[in-house]
Amino acid sequence: MKKIAVFCVSFLSDKERDTYLASIDVAVKRAADKVCVDIFVANKTKEDNPGYFGAVKQLMEDVDVTAYDYSIISNVDLTLAEDFFINLASYDCLENTGWIAPRIWSQLEGRDRNPQRMTRPTRRKMQILKAFYQYPLLDTIYHHTVYRRKKYNRQENPGIIYAGHGSLIILTKSYFEKCGKIDYPVFLFCEELYLAENCRQADLTVRYEPSIQVYDKEHVSIGKMPHHLYCKHNLTAMNYIIGKFY
Repeated sequence: MKKIAVFCVSFLSDKERDTYLASIDVAVKRAADKVCVDIFVANKTKEDNPGYFGAVKQLMEDVDVTAYDYSIISNVDLTLAEDFFINLASYDCLENTGWIAPRIWSQLEGRDRNPQRMTRPTRRKMQILKAFYQYPLLDTIYHHTVYRRKKYNRQENPGIIYAGHGSLIILTKSYFEKCGKIDYPVFLFCEELYLAENCRQADLTVRYEPSIQVYDKEHVSIGKMPHHLYCKHNLTAMNYIIGKFY
C-alpha cells in the first residue's frame, strides 16, 4: 500500500475545492486497498493569503512528509481521473526520481500542460522572460501575438523532463529526504523552476508520466488577478530564481 499526502490550496474557490475533493474521494475508492491518502486543505482569503507555496509550507509544518511515498501539491481547479491513484500506486518509481509530472489536460486549451519544460532555460532566456514582467506592455503584446502561435511540447511518451506544470505536482519521498520541506519565499509564480532546480542540485530526475491523469479547469484564482499585479509577482519570482540558481 502506498501512503500519499495531498496538500491543496483553495483561494476563494469553495465550489472548485469541493469538486476536486469529491474527485479525490472517487479515485481513492477505485484504488481500494492500494493507497492510503491523507488530505490537507488550505482555505485562504484576501486577508489570509501567503500565496501558493506559502500556504503549502504552512500545511506541511506539522507533517512528516518523509513518511509518505508521494506528496501531491495542487490547486483546486482540477479533477482527478478515476484511475489516478490506481496508476500512481502501480507506477515503477526509480529511486532517483524527485518529481512525477502527470498528464494535466487543459479543458480550455485542449492540450496536455505537461511537459511544462523539456530543458533548463539559459540565463539569457531567463533575463528575456524577466523583461516581459518588468515592462507589462511587453507581456500584453506577447500574449496577443507570439503566445497565440506558440508551439507546445508534444511529448506523448513517459520520460525525463526539466520541469512539470505547477497546478498538480507529485513529489517523492526522495525529494523531501534530499531537499527538505517546501520553503519558497515568493508569493506566486516560478514554483516549477524552484522545484526543478532543487531536483537538479540534488541529482534527482523529473519524470513525465501520462498514464497518471488530471483535468485542469484553468486559473480560477489567478484569472481574477489584475495584470499589473500578475507582472509584479512574476518579476519578484524571476528575480529570486535568477539570484538563487543562476
